[in-house]
Amino acid sequence: MNITNKINLALREFSSGNKEIAYKKLKKIFEKNKTNNQLRFNLAVIEQSLGLNKEAKVNYLFLIENEKNIKAIINLYLILISEDNYIEAIKYINQAIDISKDLENLLKDKAFVLYKLKKYDESITVCDTYLKNNSDIVYLNILSLNYFKKGELDKSLKILKMALKIDNDNPLILNSLGRIYHEKRDSANAEKFLLKAYKIKKDSYEIVNNLAGFYREESKYDKSIQLYNDALKINPNNPSIINNLAKAYFDIDKIDLAEKFSLKALSLNENDGNIQKILSLIYLRKQNYKNGWRYFDGRLNLSDFVEKNPSINNIRKKLLLKDIIHPNSKILVLREQGVGDEILYSSMYKDLLLLCPNTKIECDRRLKNIFCNSFPDYKNNFVDLGSISENPDSLKKYDFTIYAGSLGRYFRNSREHFDNNNIFLKADDKLITEIKGKLNSLKYNYNIGISWRSFKNRYADEKSLNLNNLTNILQTQNCNFINLQYGEVHSEIDKFNQGTDNKIVTLDKLDLFNDFDRLAAVLMNLDLFISVSNSTAHLAGGLGVKTILIKPKNHALFHYWNQPDNKTPWYKSVSLIEKNQLVSKKNLLEENLNL
Repeated sequence: MNITNKINLALREFSSGNKEIAYKKLKKIFEKNKTNNQLRFNLAVIEQSLGLNKEAKVNYLFLIENEKNIKAIINLYLILISEDNYIEAIKYINQAIDISKDLENLLKDKAFVLYKLKKYDESITVCDTYLKNNSDIVYLNILSLNYFKKGELDKSLKILKMALKIDNDNPLILNSLGRIYHEKRDSANAEKFLLKAYKIKKDSYEIVNNLAGFYREESKYDKSIQLYNDALKINPNNPSIINNLAKAYFDIDKIDLAEKFSLKALSLNENDGNIQKILSLIYLRKQNYKNGWRYFDGRLNLSDFVEKNPSINNIRKKLLLKDIIHPNSKILVLREQGVGDEILYSSMYKDLLLLCPNTKIECDRRLKNIFCNSFPDYKNNFVDLGSISENPDSLKKYDFTIYAGSLGRYFRNSREHFDNNNIFLKADDKLITEIKGKLNSLKYNYNIGISWRSFKNRYADEKSLNLNNLTNILQTQNCNFINLQYGEVHSEIDKFNQGTDNKIVTLDKLDLFNDFDRLAAVLMNLDLFISVSNSTAHLAGGLGVKTILIKPKNHALFHYWNQPDNKTPWYKSVSLIEKNQLVSKKNLLEENLNL
């Protein structure tokens, strides 16, 4: 039998379903005929279909280098897209555009990859250029996704509804609609459109993955895990799906399973910041701090971190990546993403300042007085946010830069490292006395601070409560309940106060969002503070104020509250409870105040 017949026989066997056997036969033929580029291409296509991407890429690269095979270029970048390797994918897309006359699909893929690379305006330009003279569902979908990522949700919805008029049952459009409604926290519509997309196209790993993500954030973990496994049957070696499965197991406290899948995802894409981040959270949850901090810097490459820390591009080349800090080094510390994290990681500032006195720490202006009061020997080490990191000339004077959360790998490598520095902030004594005078005029003996909302956060809704959730607490006798909730909540308080004799008290001339000095003084005068996860809870913990923190759902839980018991090593004075405990436990205050 000649080689052509052997190849055709193997290909027919592959088409009939005997894929593994056919692949082995074809590979044997190829070993003796490596100069046959058509055979090499067929072999690569089969390898790609079997999920043997590493082998397929080798063969496609050979064909690209030797004959600029356009089909090999396209198949190669499609593999790279499936592996979320968009930086490499765009190179080959551009190469294909340079040598091909069939641009419609290539430009479509380019628009999609630019979107994935977060080059939203470039992607929009590609889409708009095509859509001026054409109408295309896929281009409309990519266009809507760009506006979705830019935060223009209503514009994104408008484009998708326009696309639905063209094709009411298009799974891509339905999937995107579901994602946007999910982002808008419209769970009913999110599930409606995601399910419709799923029923139409169950073989799309992206659609299955998105539906799984929806159920995960709805705390329907069994459904979520089943769907992630279904997505993996479609695309077995996709590191993002494997990592998502790790997150779901992490949410239900199956930590060992979470670690197993996270490590598998990392083995497939070791530079992925999302994978590194979840692996760090797994180890921090296990109180394996050394490994936890090892992967924690993966967050520095994530889009949400970069967006909230615009100076990162200025300081990245000076990032401290060594395991040892030299005492004479000139170091610039940058705060973490929000005030809460900034307070948390400031618990390590004294450790750093004692070791490296030539350190400057950029901080939120609202916290500067508290930091100077708390670290009196180092008042001059604290500077305003951006005053150095956004000034190239000032930045030149420093050897290294480091984000505050990354200090953990130097100063919190074991559980014991937390024990000596749990009360690390100090409020102003004069303000404490002033506030004490005001609270002494209130009706009852005990002063209880309450804070029930979180704002400006992806998981703000999951972290927040409403005042009705606090009914059992607010009915407790002999207690003054002090409003320590920042934001627009006055109408909510007024409505609640109309139905109760024990009113929630709002202190005059107290700016809960901007005046952290007075807020700290109020906290120091409380017998107890009850709060959800927000910046005020961190301030209370740093001051050593007795605090009950209501934990959010698992997928919205940060590592410092996600602990194996009801305490966190970061703040000794903070006790952690679940939301259902808050609602059901009628004697919570009695237990904590010895009433």
